[in-house]
Parts: sequence; C-alpha cells; structure tokens
Amino acid sequence: MRQLEIDSRENLEFDTKDIFGWELILDIYQCNPTQVRSRDEIVTFMNRLCSEILDMEMYGEPVVKRFGQNRPINVGYTIVQLVETSSVVAHFSELNNSVYLEIFSCKPYDPTVVSDFCCNYFEAETVQKYFLERK
Repeated sequence: MRQLEIDSRENLEFDTKDIFGWELILDIYQCNPTQVRSRDEIVTFMNRLCSEILDMEMYGEPVVKRFGQNRPINVGYTIVQLVETSSVVAHFSELNNSVYLEIFSCKPYDPTVVSDFCCNYFEAETVQKYFLERK
C-alpha cells in the first residue's frame, strides 16, 4: 500500500497540557468494492475502530444513511458515531471505492495504528493522512 504522508507525525509523545484534541483525516483509496458498499461491513468497521483500536466509549448507536443519488461520485454510505470524547465520521464513495474518515477526540490516540487498521480493513492501496493538534 502506498502512503502519502501529509502533515503526519511518527512516534508521537503526547503533551496534553495545551492540546484540546486531535483530529485525524484519512482519504483511503482503491478499497475493496464489496466492503465500501456493505452497510453491515461499515457498521462492523465503526464498532471495531471505536472499541478495539481507539478504546473509546461509543455514545448510542451509529447513524448510517446512504446518500448522493444526484451525483455519482457521492453515492455511498455516511456513518456518524458519537464517542464520549467527540465523534468519528466516515463517508464512502462507491464510484471511487474510497473512504473519507474524520476522527476528532479529546483523548489521545495513535494515528499510525488507526490508519493501518483502516487501510487493512478496507484492503486499501493508497491513503492520504492529515493529523492535527487542536488548541
């Protein structure tokens, strides 16, 4: 898998004193077409990401809707999961077999571990990563 690193940091040591939260944005390309079209796979992914990888408490059930029928590139599911420390949102493009994921949390997490999990889960070939500290 080819990774395009953009504003990503390796070996993070978290000094949380002045940081409100962290935001990871992943654009995940050339994914398994079956998985990006399957509501069940998307819900399973979100549950595993939040509970196993991020170790964050989910607040309620995720909201999952299929949108974008007016524009082919936008056709696909959107899933929103509130977590105790903020939210995880993913948008899926069926036309491009892509996943667009945003994780914002006041609880520190390792963006490399998250990125690796997401790319492996969706069998992606390429990912662009953006990791921000929010003050």
